[in-house]
Amino acid sequence: MVPRLLEPASDTARPNPARPARKADLHVHSSWSHDVPDLPRCRPRALFERAMAHPDASRRMDYFALTDHETMGGYEELRRDLPEADRRLVIPGVEHALLDPAIGFSIHANLFGLDPDQYAELRARVRTLPELAEFCRARGIRMQYNHPTWWERGELRAGRVALAKVAQAAEHFDLLELNAGLTELLNRATESLARAMGKHLACSSDTHTGEVGKAHTLAPGEDAAAFLAAVWSGRGVPVRDDIDGGALLGEVQGVIDHLFDHRRGVRLKAGATDSGSPRLERLAHRVLGSDRIMGNPVTREPLRALLKQAARPVVWSVMARERGLERRLLASPLAGYL
Repeated sequence: MVPRLLEPASDTARPNPARPARKADLHVHSSWSHDVPDLPRCRPRALFERAMAHPDASRRMDYFALTDHETMGGYEELRRDLPEADRRLVIPGVEHALLDPAIGFSIHANLFGLDPDQYAELRARVRTLPELAEFCRARGIRMQYNHPTWWERGELRAGRVALAKVAQAAEHFDLLELNAGLTELLNRATESLARAMGKHLACSSDTHTGEVGKAHTLAPGEDAAAFLAAVWSGRGVPVRDDIDGGALLGEVQGVIDHLFDHRRGVRLKAGATDSGSPRLERLAHRVLGSDRIMGNPVTREPLRALLKQAARPVVWSVMARERGLERRLLASPLAGYL
């Protein structure tokens, strides 16, 4: 899928040629996230280096944000690893999931401009969206409502997701996210909701595989703080990339190649496969650690090919779930925003 530059809501949001627009992908996961494999390409510094010097100039970023699930450990590791000049390009961030009883389902929010101590305090004190908004407002922390038209699978199955409450949740945010992991229709619903509510938009990759920058946001800003201020004041221009089955398959198969080609640098961890099967994870540990299997092309390459074929039904399942989300959205009050 070719990334698409969205029209800004007004002329004031257009990049000013006298002040060149900068780029940042404001939703990136590293191997510090529980659902990201610990591959060399997914570690914080590798992600930073790929973002800042991507071989594709259209995906080369000016600032870098790391937004792992419920941890700033990767951000702290990256700060330790980088020289001072590069640290200035890193935006402190985290993805926080909050289950507000008044909403009934989990809201995912990216928080920017906080430090690990503030995040620890937030996790201890904040239980509702109004509390989150007040906590962040008092400390100058910026909030982004991530993928408003995506919901936790278990909560959907349990019937806890009332799509009519998405707009209620969005009231607490100035910025809504268009997400490269969603279909065109799901992102279009978020775009329409934002315009109807007078909210601003950003676009992000939400990568869990190291493919940073495939979607991003343009905005003026001579430093990271000025860039964020421009995005949150509506001067950002989202560059959107919707999910596509073929591109997703290529991404997954690329991870398989990376796994096989850099197996000595791989550190498997429980839960990263999202398999729900400790037995399967133990088998993966044994296979990847076996020189008899992985060190011999006669056994290694057929296994690589087998896994690439096995990725096809997995990707089909992901796309089927996206279509299911579309059907639910079209039967809900959110359809009124399309």
